Amino acid sequence: MSFVIAALSAAALVSCAPSAYVMQVESRKPSECGLDLAGKSLSVVYLESPDGRDSLFNNRAADALAYGLESDLFDGAEAVKVYNLTKDAAGDYASKDTASQYIMLLDSDVVMILDTPVAGESHTGRSLPVTSKLYVYDSMAGEDDGVTTLQCSSSAASLTDESRAMNMGTALLKPLRSRWEQEQFTVLYFDGLGRKWIDAVLLADDMKWAEAIDLWMDLSKSNNSTVTSCARYNVALGCFMLGQYDLALEWLDTSDAIRPLSLNKGLRKRILEKKGGSATSD
Repeated sequence: MSFVIAALSAAALVSCAPSAYVMQVESRKPSECGLDLAGKSLSVVYLESPDGRDSLFNNRAADALAYGLESDLFDGAEAVKVYNLTKDAAGDYASKDTASQYIMLLDSDVVMILDTPVAGESHTGRSLPVTSKLYVYDSMAGEDDGVTTLQCSSSAASLTDESRAMNMGTALLKPLRSRWEQEQFTVLYFDGLGRKWIDAVLLADDMKWAEAIDLWMDLSKSNNSTVTSCARYNVALGCFMLGQYDLALEWLDTSDAIRPLSLNKGLRKRILEKKGGSATSD
């Protein structure tokens, strides 16, 4: 904490102009397959053959998939519901029309349908080649809301091989996991205009964005247009960090209306990218 205070003091050259504190933050990025599942409700539906021969296998694969998603996206909390469904031989479970029906039925942002495993013939007499397919539909993906098909293949002693089934579920999870990248974000502050400016930066540095926002909202009531605009930019940044993208845009709009800042354009682009929209340049 003392290092941050020293850095802020060294960076502040004049009290009447804003100073910048640059933060290195690990940001969640879309998964390997291009889907961004963070902040969305998820459901997994596993299909079963009418005779039930693959029910146990798909149950274990679906549970492993759901557990992995909960670990990756929900800090391990139980948040992914798992359902079973007897497969209709005439059903097209890889179609958007079918997936959309389950979105409404399950009241979920994202639905993942695990098809029945396809087992081939054993050439060694000891194991079967098994292939599983997963159809993923993200109803919140905007224009790119098609169904993503994932596939993995392995071998199993039989379709009652629970351990191999769980490995298949984990393999299907891999391309869905979030990717993380280091990004730079800039927080603005004023030296000599009160302790709240420094306290807010320290809170942001500790990732306590909600508490920092409370201070910046109070600081945004200044009669000085530059001070007000900078505080509102900070609020927008905080909302962005908390995943409140619409609110972030509202605060950024007020900052631009009061006094446009050079940082606003870059933050707006990041917000629109997260929302799945496209940023336009002047």
